Amino acid sequence: MKFDSRLIRKPMKQPRLQRAAWGFVTLGFWMVYVYLWTPLVTLILWLLGIRTAFFELYVREHTIEPFLLFTLPVLAVACALLLIAWAEYNRFRFSRVDRRSQPRSATLTEVADSLGAPPAVARALVLGKVTVLHMGEDARPQDFTALTESA
Repeated sequence: MKFDSRLIRKPMKQPRLQRAAWGFVTLGFWMVYVYLWTPLVTLILWLLGIRTAFFELYVREHTIEPFLLFTLPVLAVACALLLIAWAEYNRFRFSRVDRRSQPRSATLTEVADSLGAPPAVARALVLGKVTVLHMGEDARPQDFTALTESA
């Protein structure tokens, strides 16, 4: 089997302007897709009585409750401050020492034993970038082919 670089996308090798342009195109199509769903969402909300509740609370009296105009922004700011405080607490608590330890590297014999493969296959997997394994009847790697990456 030949290595086909067209099967693997490498978006970081595209120019930044091209990636940004395709990102905006994708965003535009997602917006059109969401817009096409709005009639169904409106129907569901109407059946659930959401439109009626909005009409009864706001439109009928032609005013918006001043309590809501004050309370909602205060609640939003309070939630944001609480989230920022929690993040800063965690940053202060955990930023001093990295307590994570590096896992030890597996030896070639451990890799070969866990795969049930000869040591040469384990060595090829560790040293090679692209390696094709040839499996035996017992679904264990028997042999390998090391490929050179040409992209």
